[in-house]
Amino acid sequence: MRRLTLTLLAIILLAACDDGASAEEDAIASRTPTGTEEAQQALENFMGQPFITDEQREQNRDMVWRACAALQDGSTWQEVEDAELAALEEAGRTLSPIEISGMRTAAGLGLAAYCPQHADKAP
Repeated sequence: MRRLTLTLLAIILLAACDDGASAEEDAIASRTPTGTEEAQQALENFMGQPFITDEQREQNRDMVWRACAALQDGSTWQEVEDAELAALEEAGRTLSPIEISGMRTAAGLGLAAYCPQHADKAP
């Protein structure tokens, strides 16, 4: 009886640990922000600047979610940035230094707003 109880307890603990990882992955996959309201507002304030176009806002949001997923899978920020820049270059577009700076700012604010568990990996 004791062995059965210990086995059941172990299964419950494993399931509980797995649910935590799945919840993080589900939030990223469904694009559900998990950061504080302040972090989300800071991102919105940055994205609302008049020098950022609607297209750039959308691209930055998409980039942040891709970064969240990549960081969840073990990538580093530098790998994410390199992949983003390579994809843009492949599409025939290169970013100016100020656009790269804006991408990094959006990433720093976006990771805190969307997937704060990876905010420490921001640029």
